[in-house]
Amino acid sequence: MNIYLMRHFEVDFNWDKKYTSEEFKLACKKYDQSGIIHQNIEFDTNNIQIYTSELIRSHLTYKSLKTNQSTYKTSLINEVPITPFINTKYKIPTSLWMVIGRLQWYLNIKTQPEVKNDTLHKITLLINQLEKANKNTLIIGHGFYFSQLKKILKRKNYSGNSKNYYKNGEIIKFSKI
Repeated sequence: MNIYLMRHFEVDFNWDKKYTSEEFKLACKKYDQSGIIHQNIEFDTNNIQIYTSELIRSHLTYKSLKTNQSTYKTSLINEVPITPFINTKYKIPTSLWMVIGRLQWYLNIKTQPEVKNDTLHKITLLINQLEKANKNTLIIGHGFYFSQLKKILKRKNYSGNSKNYYKNGEIIKFSKI
């Protein structure tokens, strides 16, 4: 069984350099609702089941494949959300909002809507579901989510490229050893 990971196409959105907490929350919402910058990707989807997250950028990327294969949309693949770590009217650099939000995620601090234990649980559920079906699968998802998914795939004896960063539109293959 092969599992292919495809990071969604680039999102048509520009982050500002700094945000208040309310502005950051709104920017994250706008990012999640934004379209994508289309790319031409050749990938043979015959005999492959396709899974996407529920987020629009994942589904729009799937539609760009121009395949007759239907897709399974699931929240188990949704990107790990980030919310403001404090409530402030002061503008804080976007990179700080992101880094501290991910640090809270990593430390399982419940100010984030999803923490590390939640993410690992939903990834485990997804892999169990895929292994039960035992079919080649393309997952169209998200960068941070994939960074966690690949770690669990490795632990479950899958081999594949486990680099730290996947480009938008890039497809990585993992195979059961």
